[in-house]
Amino acid sequence: MTSDSDTQPDPAVQGDDASASGILRTLAQEGFGTQFVPGPAPGVLRCCACGSVSSATDFRVQRERRLEGVSDPDDMVLIVAASCPVCSSGGAIVLGYGPNASADDTDLMMALERHTSS
Repeated sequence: MTSDSDTQPDPAVQGDDASASGILRTLAQEGFGTQFVPGPAPGVLRCCACGSVSSATDFRVQRERRLEGVSDPDDMVLIVAASCPVCSSGGAIVLGYGPNASADDTDLMMALERHTSS
């Protein structure tokens, strides 16, 4: 489960830690270096470490970080750090959220959120 401070944009964070690439580098150093990508059907993720495809609800979410674009606040992304349910590799996925998010990103975000709140 994540706290509100993990899911809200942090205006005090600046520099590389405020960028998606900086956050992904930090997460990789903390053991979340595997990439998770959307699978062939809505609501599923593929683990790039083992190649398995699993429902997003099966991933154990460790933390989330929301970012808004510096020049355009509508550029909103959610970085989710989780563990693969098959190989237990720690990894991350970057999803769009908000009004401009794709339907696939919204499906994944909702599945991951449901999982973290249960």
